[in-house]
Amino acid sequence: MGRAIEISPIEVTALKKLAVINGALAKTLTGVASREQTALLRVLIDVVNRAELANALPTPTQD
Repeated sequence: MGRAIEISPIEVTALKKLAVINGALAKTLTGVASREQTALLRVLIDVVNRAELANALPTPTQD
């Protein structure tokens, strides 16, 4: 597994807005550019989903 990073709720919101913009852009493009933007959109959505899940989980307490 990779290293953990922290993404704040405001950063998650910014990533969501970026995903919306990226999706709209992908719809206006054709060919390879459209496929590349769609692939980037999938990555953004995955990152947003993982960040939201990580932010929803309780932080472990240190003993």
